[in-house]
Amino acid sequence: MSSSYASVTLGPVRLHGVTVSLRPPTFGDFAEWRRIRLRDRDCLEPYWFRSPSTWEQRHTAIRWVRECLTARAEARTGRRVSTVLEVDGRFAGQFELVGIDSGAAELSVWVDAEVARRGASGLAGSLLLDFGFDTVGLDRITAPIAVTNAGARRAVGQRWTKEAVMVGYFDVGSGRVDHELWSVTSDRAPVGGFAADWLDGYRTAHPSARSARTAGGAGAEARLPGTGEHGAGTPPRGSADSVVTDATVPLSTILRARARYCLGRIRHVVDPLRATNPGTARQGQVALRPWRRNDFRPRRAARIAARSLLAPTSAPEKWARRHTRREWWRAKAAARAGLRGRHGAVLVVEVAGHYVGECRLFDRDMFDRNIRAAVWVAPETRPEIAITALRLLITHATETLGIWRLTLAVPSADVAGAAVALAAGLRHEGTMHRYRGVDGELADHELWALSTAHTTAQCLSGAGGEPA
Repeated sequence: MSSSYASVTLGPVRLHGVTVSLRPPTFGDFAEWRRIRLRDRDCLEPYWFRSPSTWEQRHTAIRWVRECLTARAEARTGRRVSTVLEVDGRFAGQFELVGIDSGAAELSVWVDAEVARRGASGLAGSLLLDFGFDTVGLDRITAPIAVTNAGARRAVGQRWTKEAVMVGYFDVGSGRVDHELWSVTSDRAPVGGFAADWLDGYRTAHPSARSARTAGGAGAEARLPGTGEHGAGTPPRGSADSVVTDATVPLSTILRARARYCLGRIRHVVDPLRATNPGTARQGQVALRPWRRNDFRPRRAARIAARSLLAPTSAPEKWARRHTRREWWRAKAAARAGLRGRHGAVLVVEVAGHYVGECRLFDRDMFDRNIRAAVWVAPETRPEIAITALRLLITHATETLGIWRLTLAVPSADVAGAAVALAAGLRHEGTMHRYRGVDGELADHELWALSTAHTTAQCLSGAGGEPA
């Protein structure tokens, strides 16, 4: 999971007379990216994130260069696979696996309207699925689709499963919209891979189409450049690491974009989302507070007592040996990054001064409006304690941090956890398959959520008021 995916190339594959491939984005893609996205505005903007800038202002050279820089930085850390679609050597869209973490990732796609529904996008998506499961080693790939996006919903392949309807999931051009959660998991991968399976299905549906073949050989090929599976290869012309620049993006623009990108990263270091300390939030005897220097012993005791919840498959002795002072200081140091950190913000659940569990806010989205939560308390603690702690966490997230949507994944077999989520005011939205929970185990999980946003989907259906 820690490998760099900054130079991933998939294909080329021949499909009824055209060549389809995926490659890393380059600065030189700017002109075509802007031309296509301005022309296809009516198809894209209703489902793209909302912004105070005009559509034209959102498609400048500086925006594209910064997008390339961000994609490449995340690809280097193994958090993203960012590619562009080429059809006969021409830029025709973007395909990405984003938010790679704990064996899961999200598929993000947009395609040139002139090549949509001609097979190229379906084949490209299948190549990326094969790469995600076979090379990255993912267990689960998801695709959120707006309930108002009928075209994208029709395009979902047969290997995908609709798992949930996520209320107020994303703030798009038409407002805060509910999204369907679709997933495909590694245990549903077809023999021979998704690309071969897609090609077989395409030939069956289009018997008159010429057989697809890889350029220079038979079958569909997905490869990485360079020697070995993760070879760095030679940076594409105009890439973030290349000294060659394309005439469509002046060097001065690239330098300005780099400066803004660096400033943005600095701002993240000092922004309010790092300061997730709510002081002490209290209701009755239950309090949420930040970690303290002398929390090592009570935390160790509470986590060992909660082994059945946190690590049910781990032997008691092995679980106890994991809780050393070194592990404690490492966890405390990681928590300093707050919500910007990989593990998020951790708050102690305290009852009458006793350490009984922890709450965590993590995996905030790129616009800082959605977040995931996790709560555990020692098994002997009354259920009312967990309910109160979760309510305090929700208040902190929505009122202090400005979060619009909070989700909680509860193992399907955890009846008590589901009861806590329901009592705290969350709504059950569906079942997520092969989801890796906070205990690290792959299992089906129930998706519970709270959304404070009034959504476009509700308005379209005639519903009033806030989501339940």
